[in-house]
Amino acid sequence: MLSKTEILAPAGNMDAVRAAVNGHADAVYLGGSLFSARAFAGNFDEKELLETIDYCHTFDVKVYMAVNTLLKNDEIKRLPDYLEPFYREGVDGIIVQDMGVAGAISGCFPDLPLHGSTQLSVSSEYGAAFLKSIGMTRFVPSRELSLDEIRSIKSKIDIEVETFVHGAMCYCYSGRCLMSSYAGGRSGNRGRCAQPCRKRYQLEDQRAYMLSLKDMCMLSDIGRLIDAGIDSFKIEGRMKKPEYVAATSYVYSELRDEYLSGCKNLSRQAAKYENMLRDIYNRGGFCSGYYFTGNGRQMMADDRPNHTGVKVGKVSEIQKPYINIKLSTDVHPGDIIEIRGRQGDVELTCGAEGSAGKSVRLKGKLFQNIAVGSQVYRTRNNALLNDIQKNIIERDRKVQLKADVRAKIGEKMSLSLSLGSMKVYAEGSECIAALNKPVTESQIIEKIRKTGGTQFEITDVTSDIDEGIFAQISAINNLRRQSLEDMKDLLINCKKRNPRDARNTEDIYRNVSERKKWSDRHPGITVLASTAEHVNIIKNYKWVSNVIVDYNIKQYGGELKEQGFKVFIALPEVLRQRKLKTYSDMTAAINEFDGVMIRNMDELGYITENGYSGPVIADAGLYVYNDIACDFYREHTEDVSFVASQELTLDEIKNLSVEPALKIYGHQKVMVTANCISSNYKHGCADKKMDGTGDVLRLTDDIGNVFYVRNYCSDCYNVIYNGVPTSLLDEGDELNDIMDDCYIEFTIENADMVKNIMDHIGKNILGQELPDGRDTVKNPVKDYTRGHYYKGID
Repeated sequence: MLSKTEILAPAGNMDAVRAAVNGHADAVYLGGSLFSARAFAGNFDEKELLETIDYCHTFDVKVYMAVNTLLKNDEIKRLPDYLEPFYREGVDGIIVQDMGVAGAISGCFPDLPLHGSTQLSVSSEYGAAFLKSIGMTRFVPSRELSLDEIRSIKSKIDIEVETFVHGAMCYCYSGRCLMSSYAGGRSGNRGRCAQPCRKRYQLEDQRAYMLSLKDMCMLSDIGRLIDAGIDSFKIEGRMKKPEYVAATSYVYSELRDEYLSGCKNLSRQAAKYENMLRDIYNRGGFCSGYYFTGNGRQMMADDRPNHTGVKVGKVSEIQKPYINIKLSTDVHPGDIIEIRGRQGDVELTCGAEGSAGKSVRLKGKLFQNIAVGSQVYRTRNNALLNDIQKNIIERDRKVQLKADVRAKIGEKMSLSLSLGSMKVYAEGSECIAALNKPVTESQIIEKIRKTGGTQFEITDVTSDIDEGIFAQISAINNLRRQSLEDMKDLLINCKKRNPRDARNTEDIYRNVSERKKWSDRHPGITVLASTAEHVNIIKNYKWVSNVIVDYNIKQYGGELKEQGFKVFIALPEVLRQRKLKTYSDMTAAINEFDGVMIRNMDELGYITENGYSGPVIADAGLYVYNDIACDFYREHTEDVSFVASQELTLDEIKNLSVEPALKIYGHQKVMVTANCISSNYKHGCADKKMDGTGDVLRLTDDIGNVFYVRNYCSDCYNVIYNGVPTSLLDEGDELNDIMDDCYIEFTIENADMVKNIMDHIGKNILGQELPDGRDTVKNPVKDYTRGHYYKGID
């Protein structure tokens, strides 16, 4: 474990790396040219990343590399060759989401630390224990967890915990979001999120940025987070500017050090720093994330989805072409200010210095949007940014060394440099007795201290120098330069790993002689029921072989089994630490069914720890994108089958070493969220009255895309569904080839819709008699999408 809480800074390019290092971050996380969850950040090519690793290691700053996207079969085969140079150079850890990626890296580079990404949405001790059991040394829990939950996990599982403390927050549990993928064709799981949570949505008569959360800032509570045992404080922002990286790194490291040095009252300093960071970037102000609150509208930035700025005053007088602004805080030349107008914002550049309590006069524009009393905000504090540039970014960090110089007549001058236990030693030319002008001890020490433009600073010099000695100044300088180069090489090389031949993923692929088919384990059609209404309809169709019932309607499982169905129980979308006592009987409940559907890493950990050995269905949210991921799940569950990922094409699915169940109908889950649309924008908390059975809310974005929201109150989460179902029900004869391996998912459908779909499948696709004896039935699905089955994603 770390000796003190790590400050982990984001870096989208080399300028940001320098900002983080000079801001005294302990580590940076970044992405290379491939497989990173921030595809639109600057990122690093191979040469830049190798240089970055060396640069950071000079200052004992760690480098964690994000390979936290989902990889397809053709991509994962390139992974070892891609990572090999960074492995050799000494990269300190790899951040992963894809279990296939984790398996490939563990197989090829077994001594390379793996960190579980927040994209895994691990929310309980079971998920944490499972990640540790497969060799991960650190994980980032779901942002939605409270501090009490994090503390509880940390106390039970001996694994490093890294949590976000500052920056933007996703509305959805990370890794569970397909909204960008379905609404815009850009997958967040592939690093190309289009940020649909920053768009405006309509709910009945309300229109707001209903999915846009405020930025997080935990400066005021940094002591509580340290005391909870969190190992690493992560700052969000790989696409942010160097000034943001420098400032956040600096203030979090300053307060961390103050607290660890014994200063427990940091409120005044935290407030000062928070105001500074708000002036750099904030979205609707700051909040404390989910550390101390479960959800709520106070967390939302629903008026504006981007930088809010800070309020600096209001319009006091309009004298065209000028505007007078009464200031509540100082402004500076070059500041960008916005007048929040009646029909839009008016952006102006401040051309004068102005003090709080006084007025500043600016030349205006778009006067139709401005009125006396209009609020004025600053969105760029030019003086602050210049100060950060000068006093943090350009003030290069120095490595402080101790020196021991020895100059004895008749011996070679020697210099030893040390940094903790690391030492270098160099010798120069032989010292002789001076004939007239000897070199003094102070002159030699002065030359030794001159580290110039290097990364080093010699703070302590011990010496053993004869009087009356002669030594050339150039020789002393050369000795110092050589010693500093040797120390730099030592700091870099001590992190490098021994070269090894690149290993291809073929070494870790299993030889799959026969494609594993879903129908080998679960022959026949499989249907998921989410409500009692669904169960009452599905039970009338005997061509259904397997029924999956949601956990909240598990009481209907026995009835279905009595009628001859093979019945699985689907565990909740989220298994949180604070809810584990609620699920104390979950093992007993699972054992009453023919099998279990798991939906997240926590549930995989749960069934593993509790020794479950029955049939397991891995839901699509566990993302089997590649064959190594298939093998991973088969290693950890005795009898596992899969629902096909909803971001793969039919051809990509066919090329997997397993044949998963193909969803031929269902509204795709695009978000699982801790915040509640109903509570925030409708009638307040439903007080656990809508556990997957209440009214479905309808959201519409500005271009007409529709999404439906359902509450699961007992577990306190929402599921947001795509407005049109994914459907292959009109594929005709082509469906015959996949009907034995197909999956139908009913979630938000009403009883009539479920009956009509079941009738259509039974009569028109399977040729079965209808329960009510009708001769004909039409396909009831009029509006639908093919999902990614044909077009796919990048």
